[in-house]
Amino acid sequence: MMFIYFFVFLTGATGLVYEVTWQKYLSRLLGNDTAAVAIILAIFLGGLSLGYYLCGKLTTLVKNHFKGYALLEVAIALWCSYFPNIFSKVESFTRNWSFSPPFLIIFQGLFSSALLMALPTMCMGGTIPFLTRAISRNLVESTRVHARIYAINTAGAFLGTLLAGFYLIPSLGLPLTMAITALGNLGASIFFYLLGMIKGKSQESPLSSESVRIKGLTQLRYPPYILYGIAFLSGFYVMVLENVLIRITNLSLGSSSYSFCMIVAVFILSIACGSFLVERLKTLPRYLLFANQLAITLLLPLVYLSLDTWPYWAHVIRIAFQPNMVGFFGYYTYVFLAMTLVLILPVSLMGATLPIAFHELKEDLKNVGRHSGFLFSYNTIGNLMGSLAGGIVFYYFLNNPGIFLVAIFLSACSTLLSGWHLGRNYYLPALALAILVFFSILYTPFYRIENFMIGTFREMRRLPYSLSGPSNFFKRFHQGQALRFYKDGPSCTVSVIESLKASTKSKKSLAIIVNGKSDSSTTEDIYTLKLSAHLPALLSEKRKKVMVIGLGTGVTAGEMSLYPDIERIDLAEISPTVVKALPYFYQSTYNLHKNPRVKIHIGDAFRILGRSQEKWDIVISEPSNPWVTGVDLLFTKEFYRLVKQHLSEKGILLQWVQIYSASPSMVGMMINTLQEEFKCSHVFIANAGDLLILASNKPFSLKDIERAGETLNQNKKVKASLEEINFNSIDEILIREIWTPSYLFDYFSRFPLQTMDRPSLHYIAGKSFFQEESVPAALLLNQETSSYFPEYLIAMRYKNWQDFPFSQERFNSLLLSVRDKVSGSVLPVASALRLKAHLSNPAKYPLSRLEREEMGVELIPFIRQMPEKEGEWSKIGLEGASFRKKAGVLIARLKYRNWVVPYPIDGLKSLLEQGIKRGKDVYEKNWCSLQLALLLLSERVEKERVEVLLEQAIKGSNGKPILKKGDGVLWQRVNRLLYFK
Repeated sequence: MMFIYFFVFLTGATGLVYEVTWQKYLSRLLGNDTAAVAIILAIFLGGLSLGYYLCGKLTTLVKNHFKGYALLEVAIALWCSYFPNIFSKVESFTRNWSFSPPFLIIFQGLFSSALLMALPTMCMGGTIPFLTRAISRNLVESTRVHARIYAINTAGAFLGTLLAGFYLIPSLGLPLTMAITALGNLGASIFFYLLGMIKGKSQESPLSSESVRIKGLTQLRYPPYILYGIAFLSGFYVMVLENVLIRITNLSLGSSSYSFCMIVAVFILSIACGSFLVERLKTLPRYLLFANQLAITLLLPLVYLSLDTWPYWAHVIRIAFQPNMVGFFGYYTYVFLAMTLVLILPVSLMGATLPIAFHELKEDLKNVGRHSGFLFSYNTIGNLMGSLAGGIVFYYFLNNPGIFLVAIFLSACSTLLSGWHLGRNYYLPALALAILVFFSILYTPFYRIENFMIGTFREMRRLPYSLSGPSNFFKRFHQGQALRFYKDGPSCTVSVIESLKASTKSKKSLAIIVNGKSDSSTTEDIYTLKLSAHLPALLSEKRKKVMVIGLGTGVTAGEMSLYPDIERIDLAEISPTVVKALPYFYQSTYNLHKNPRVKIHIGDAFRILGRSQEKWDIVISEPSNPWVTGVDLLFTKEFYRLVKQHLSEKGILLQWVQIYSASPSMVGMMINTLQEEFKCSHVFIANAGDLLILASNKPFSLKDIERAGETLNQNKKVKASLEEINFNSIDEILIREIWTPSYLFDYFSRFPLQTMDRPSLHYIAGKSFFQEESVPAALLLNQETSSYFPEYLIAMRYKNWQDFPFSQERFNSLLLSVRDKVSGSVLPVASALRLKAHLSNPAKYPLSRLEREEMGVELIPFIRQMPEKEGEWSKIGLEGASFRKKAGVLIARLKYRNWVVPYPIDGLKSLLEQGIKRGKDVYEKNWCSLQLALLLLSERVEKERVEVLLEQAIKGSNGKPILKKGDGVLWQRVNRLLYFK
């Protein structure tokens, strides 16, 4: 019996893994928007419901239920093993379908989803009815068997949820996840088939006599239609509650897959606990179903009263953990325990509903499988309707608190229904309770939406008022901010917040907050938003048609409207609620919402582009951070290939990439994925936290740059807009370039790709967000860039760049442009400009003594050319020092050498060459060899020359250079650059 329940547990786990994986597969066809998710869910739950119904009927016809169930499991295993191939065929078959909302996406989406999921989900519906009938020896024990199977299968689903979200998909990718999961179903099919051969057809024990059957019939307490109605309502309000709590969790923890996994796992585990509880009861009294529903209805208001404090408690839990991987797992473990503590009682009682209803419904042993199938079929139909209503429909009319109260009202209706058959003393109190809850929906008392206007999950450090309690915390947390718009929409929660300190009489400082996270601000993100428009618009050869992905505040699209030759601006926005907020930003968008050239497409951008026949001259992609659920699709190789197909000849893509809450490996993955499709990409820094990638497959020429300058000077509106952020010419834009096409290829090609089959970026990003990672400034502007100097656009414009081609006025203008007017922060290029100016004319562009020491101004002549006499080293205090000491001091100052200041390093190389020959010992000689190898690699010399240099290094018995302790990192770095560059 133990092995039977092990495989029941296993198949429960595989079912949830399939659900998560299918969702990611089908998002390629239908997208990630609300309509697409609803269609996928409808087919998944609809298939389960039909499977429960049909398999329930089959249990009365099949004699060997173990063998029958084994055939269902082998069908699931075979289908899912070949699912990637099946999906590829369906994708090819539907390539010319538009999936256009509202009608075509429904009909075409339902048909495609049914082709892919209907058969396996129907087979999944056989688990409970078939095994309940197979294991039950008599009618008396069938209730416990049914409850045990339901509980164990659901507990397996709990594990499947965590495995899919935290390990399988991030580590293995979609095809391998499907294949490994299918092995579980195949193992179950083999086991149950062999068990069927051993046990033969299902046998009834002596207890299952006709007298027992008649006794069961005479003691039937509820008409079947009442029990089916309760099963339906239970399924309905459970899914309504789950949808609301997913939204509340996203607003409290951040909208990532990890947060989603937490709340779903809590629900599934709690439901399993409820079913286990029924399995342990020796007797089930007459009033138990009513008491169960009444307890749910009374406990849910207690949860409701806590909802608007969840962001506070999430913050308190967050500050208790360090930003590392140990803290990451500890944090989510603690979050899981906290949510379980809050939800375990009401949700476990929901899990007890179906086993109790089954107990009241069963008539005889032969039909227990049929009754189980029918009951679960109605429950799953309720799940389906509740998901659609609670996840979409209700959000057009109500906010989160109202929908939560709707769920309580439905549980009160279920209580009323269960009391109706028991008498007036039961149903009248239930009726009064239902009326009270109904009127509460109209007013949603004891709930402050202001607590959700901006997420606390961005505050990862303890604030002075973090432990002051929810009321005082929110009062101080929102100080200086005013809520101008709030709506829990069908796809996300959107708020518009005004910063009272930054607003002026002429222009308000507004930010749009989506699911608690700021997606853009008219002040803090102004450099990014304006450059996202003007970089491609100025450098593009033509700009008749433009596509902007992600509306946000609308500033980028508004800036594009300043170009009179643009005929149409298409906007792809996944959330209709974000579109509703657009008029609030009219001051910063030039009344974009009234512009006749603008066409807004509501839906998933991947689907909109993929199913369109249009070609655009410019595509601007402004997604949210990759750790946000669904966003990583816009960073895949397949998406960039799609964009390339929909760009006109010589078209340009502008990709916004956030480097805050991001690790270097994340940025490397995103850039390498993009450059797979766009070979001529230039990367610009917009502000301290954002990069802009200007992607094309056509190299930019001097003619393009000069034309951009002329366009800027001739378009007075564009010029006035850019002057607001101290951009007076095209130079102020070009000076922000940090990486060129060759640099991207040389330094990022070793990173993995983000593809639809291996969607790991989102999961890596979630961990980076928790660990507060960011890309260091040293990576953005470093000495390696100096070798790529000729490729920089501003260097192409100024052939005499080495001589510093700017007047004092232009130099001051450039310096002013790289200082953020809002935050006051200065970009790394500012120091490089000051150093370059000083080296060209020390008297005209002086540096302070501290700046000279930090930048190593006195060392640069020694880096450029090695002195002939040892005595000259005394000028920098290194006379008589070892080669390692001298080189080490000079190398330390190379951090200020970059493409802006690309001075030669011949002196340093000569010093290292002498160190290789004349070093005092083998350690110094090998150290000089490795340092020279690194310099040569940064200078883009032939790898063969570096390999010869390393061959000459003195090696030990292991074949590696003999090095001092701690110098091994140099050897690793050389190998990484040499063989992966």
